[in-house]
Parts: sequence; structure tokens; C-alpha cells
Amino acid sequence: MRASEADLERLDSYVARRPQYAAAKQRHIDALKAKLHRARTDEERLHAYNRLFEAYYTFRFDSAMVYVKRGLQLAEQANNAVFIDNFRIHRGLLLATGGYYSQAQDELQRVNVETLHPSLRFNYYYSMTWLYNFWTAYCNDHEFAPQLARLRLHYLKQAISYAPRGSAMYNYLTGEAMYYGTNDPKAIAYYKKVLQQVGLDDRLYASAAYAIARGYKTLGRIDLYEHYLVQAGISDQVCPLKENLALQELSLYLYEKDKRYSDRAVRYVYCSMEDAQFYNNRLRMLEISRILPKIVSAYQQQLNNRTTWLRWGLVGLSVLSVGLLALIVLSVKQNKKLNLRRLQMRAQNTQLEALNRQLSETNRHRETYLRLFLDLSAIYIGKLDSVSKLVARCLKAGKTDELLAKVNRVRVQEEEARTFYDRFDRAFIMLYPDFV
Repeated sequence: MRASEADLERLDSYVARRPQYAAAKQRHIDALKAKLHRARTDEERLHAYNRLFEAYYTFRFDSAMVYVKRGLQLAEQANNAVFIDNFRIHRGLLLATGGYYSQAQDELQRVNVETLHPSLRFNYYYSMTWLYNFWTAYCNDHEFAPQLARLRLHYLKQAISYAPRGSAMYNYLTGEAMYYGTNDPKAIAYYKKVLQQVGLDDRLYASAAYAIARGYKTLGRIDLYEHYLVQAGISDQVCPLKENLALQELSLYLYEKDKRYSDRAVRYVYCSMEDAQFYNNRLRMLEISRILPKIVSAYQQQLNNRTTWLRWGLVGLSVLSVGLLALIVLSVKQNKKLNLRRLQMRAQNTQLEALNRQLSETNRHRETYLRLFLDLSAIYIGKLDSVSKLVARCLKAGKTDELLAKVNRVRVQEEEARTFYDRFDRAFIMLYPDFV
């Protein structure tokens, strides 16, 4: 049941929808105004003014006061005693809510309780209770507050006696009497009954949830205090109640609990201030003005800390960026060098392939020429060997004339041999220019 981060996020979602809830409230008010315009009799108009007061009572002080004055004026014109007392009670309650305590007291004291219609007695004592409740909170001292608190309890008990027994209002006021009377923890049980009897969009739900939170805080059950304070804040948004207390107290609690919640505390307290200004509630504005500087100061300190961390983060990021940029530049240069070397190697490989092809072709020609020359050499050597043998045979046989004739033929062959060797030498030198 602890007000976890999920609970606060849920509250945040309702706070974010404040404009929608306010718009829905305004549509309801517009519908009531339309009924007022359609009213034909004073009785119908008086009831319409009463409903508009009830709609505006916790929504906007000035507008509620407009319809109280109109209703009271019409009731006096119609000489309707019941509605005269009704609107005087409304006016007293409204003045008390707005922070005009002595004026509210004067207005309520104008009502003659002895002749008051029974249907209005509960509203009268209820209004007196809230007058002294607000006044006690406003004084908050040891001189006047105790006396005002006693009057609050007195009128509270009177109001309970006129509330329908077992109703949500009866249970709520009974819990209030137990809390303000003897600070009885059993009051919480009565408040919880209220939560079971009314919906989240009922003002009594918000009041009961806040009272439960207050009771658990007194008992030291901070976990339950947080939970029900959040519930009260949610109900305030849904109703919507511009006269509220839960968000204001929650903002102060979060600020005191942990300075890390200061951003949320600021958001909540500004919502409370906005509501107090919209409603024109002097007590709430005074209370908020006391706590706002502390919360805003903590929030400013948190922002300064975040700014410091952001600055250091930006410095670190800048250093990393410079380093990364240097690495990128170096990488680009290395890539350019690698690309250049790759192109050079590709050109060299192409040149080497061409040289290899040329060398292969040259070797093939060399082998062909060499084989041809070797074959020719073998033929000429064979011829020379035949001539040598012929010469030897003729000399042995004494056939000199015949030898001479053959020798003359051999000279031609020798001339061929010389020509052959000359060509062979030139071809060999061309094939092997470096041959020694």
C-alpha cells in the first residue's frame, strides 16, 4: 500500500488530465445555467441558483458568490423564508471557505436557529463546523486556536445528530468527531466506510481519503499515509476540487522526504497554487506561500546540480568527439594510403603479368630456335663427318684427282657451314644478349 513510484505516476496521469476534468465540470455548469434560463417561476429559479451554488462552491469562489447573492435577493423579493436562510447559510460557508472568517460568522449568526426549517439544520451546523475548522487552521496558535477547536467539535456533534444515520456523510462526520475529540484511531474505520459508499469523483471521497492519511500519519504508518494522500490527490483532480489540500501537503512531504523528488514537489505545489488562485482561497494561498520558497529552492539546487553534471558530460562528450574525429581523419588517411598502395600493386601486378606473358613467349621462341639450330648443327656435323671419311678413303686409295674434285664440292659446303654458324651466332646473341 506504499506510495510507490507507480502510485505517483498514476497521480501524475490524473494531474496531466486536469484541463479535461475542468472542461467536464464547466459543461455541467453550462447545463445548469441552461436550466436557469428555462426556469419560469421564482421557485424554479431559486432551485436553479441553489444548484449553481453547489456546483461552484468548491470550484470558483467568485462565481459561487454571484449565485448566492442572486438567490438571496430573489428569495427576499419572494419573501421565501426557507430560501433566505438557505442562501445565508451558503453565503456563510462560502465566506469561511474563502478565508473571510469574521464575515462568515456574522452571516451565519443572522440565521435564527429556533425558527430554522428542519431541512436546513444539518447545513447550518455543517457550515458552522467548517467555519471553525478553517479558522482554527488559520490561527494555528496557542491563544485562539484551542477555543476555536472546541467550537468546531461542538458544532460537529450537532451536525452529526442531523445527518442520516449510516450515510456517507454521517460516517465521515463521526470519524471527524472521533479524531478531533479524542484522536481515536477507530476514526479510520469510519473514513474507510465512506470510500466504500461514494465514488472517486465525489468530494466526500477526497475528504475521507485525506482524513485516513492524516490518521495514519498520527499512528506513524507513513506507508499508508503516503498511499491515501495520493488517493486524496487523485480524487481532487477528478471532482475537480479547486478548494483542496492533498497536493499541497504531498508536495511538502515529498520535498522533506527526499530532495530528488523536488521536481515533482514543485509541479504539485504549483498545481495547488493554481487551484487556490482560481478559487480565490486566501487560506490556501497563505499556506502555499509559506512552503513554496523552500520547495522551489530545493528544485533550483537540483537543477544546478543537473546543470553541473550536464556541463561535465558535455566536456567529456566533446573530448570523445575530438578523439573520434581524429581517429576518423587518421582512418581516412590510412584508407587513402591503402587505396594508393592497392592501385600501385594492381598496376605492378598487371605489368608483371605482361612481363610474364612476354617472358613465356620469348622462352617459347628461344626453345624453338634452339631446337632448330641444334637440328641444323647435327645435320652439318654429319655432313662434315662424311666428308672427313671420304677424304681419308681417297688418300688411302691414292685417288687424289677424285679427292680434289670432291674437295671443291666440299668448299661449297664449308661456305654453307660458315654462313650457318654466322647466323647461329647472331640468333643466339639476340635470344641471349647477356650470354657470355
